[in-house]
Amino acid sequence: MKKIVLLLLIIAIVITGLALGPAFVDYDGYFLIALESGTYQLSIFGFVVALVTLFLVLWLSILIIKKIIDVLAGSQDWLFGFSRRRKQKAFTQGLISLAEGNVEKAQKSLNKIVGEDFDGLNLLALAEAETQLGNKNRAREIWISAAQIPETALAAHLSICKDFILENKCEQALTYINGLDDKIQDEIAIIKLWARCLDETSKYSVLKQKLPKWKKVLGKDYDYWSLIASKGEFAEVASKDGANQLKRMWQSLPRSTRKEPGQIAAYAQQLIDQGMHEDAQIVLVESQKSTPNPLLYGLYRQLKNVQTNKAIKQLESWLKHDDKNVDMLSTLGQLAYNLDDNLLAEKALSKAIKLSNEKRDVLLLAQIKEAQKDNIHALELYKKSAL
Repeated sequence: MKKIVLLLLIIAIVITGLALGPAFVDYDGYFLIALESGTYQLSIFGFVVALVTLFLVLWLSILIIKKIIDVLAGSQDWLFGFSRRRKQKAFTQGLISLAEGNVEKAQKSLNKIVGEDFDGLNLLALAEAETQLGNKNRAREIWISAAQIPETALAAHLSICKDFILENKCEQALTYINGLDDKIQDEIAIIKLWARCLDETSKYSVLKQKLPKWKKVLGKDYDYWSLIASKGEFAEVASKDGANQLKRMWQSLPRSTRKEPGQIAAYAQQLIDQGMHEDAQIVLVESQKSTPNPLLYGLYRQLKNVQTNKAIKQLESWLKHDDKNVDMLSTLGQLAYNLDDNLLAEKALSKAIKLSNEKRDVLLLAQIKEAQKDNIHALELYKKSAL
């Protein structure tokens, strides 16, 4: 905007000069300048020319002095911005080289602009190049620098955490995460890495304590992490104190907790692992009286040696309303097979195979045919599963 105003001002002066110049040339008036060395007489036209010349000299002098100061202060953005274009070119070339797999060339280009302002993107790209070249310490230093820039702070923190995890240093990752400020800690990407590290370090009680706070952020992943946390906690109780203590612990939990799918799945899985299939069946059936939950009915595949067929009846009732649910048909087939009801298993699996042709269902049906001495059909199914 300033440049446009200046340009318009110059044009106005030129037009004014062209219009009034001839009048000033023929005008008899003059300026008399008295100095110690003597007096000088200038015509009106000569005085105007001298004024304009003095203005231009001063303007050019100020520009030159400013550029000299900028150069001495370390700025390289002079001579029509040639240096800025070189920086942009180095940044672009670095990204392209990285995408092309020419990591060394990318490293060379990006190293030229380490201290430049690219909102931290140049640092993230350089850290990636250093990582691919095996310079982990250098990459970590660059990530720490990128973490100081608001635009790339989260990405840099995530990269540092992921690097710790890749090196199987989850304890160090947890220490690092615990040192972050609350705003970064509340980011969903950080929370997922946090939960993963707690799982891999078997800190299930800590994970369980944090899950209520993370429930809204995790959304649909909450049940999964609830399952992981409870599995670890229940397994620890069962291994130390036995199945009966596990059952007492379950009954002592708040009713709202015992209604969570992740908690139910973890408890039922532990009962199955302890060989308490009938107890597991009761828990699974009673917790799904209204609608089926894939996280829970998937456990029916593991049920064996139960004294009742409540789980089979429940699956059959659900299939009456959704008879093309392949996963449910497959689950019914596996459960029926586990309970030696090969007729029902064959019926469910055959329908599931027609709808989806999953390899696990084909193999299971082949085993049933083989047990029935139907070797021709068994062989056909085994060949089909190999395709």
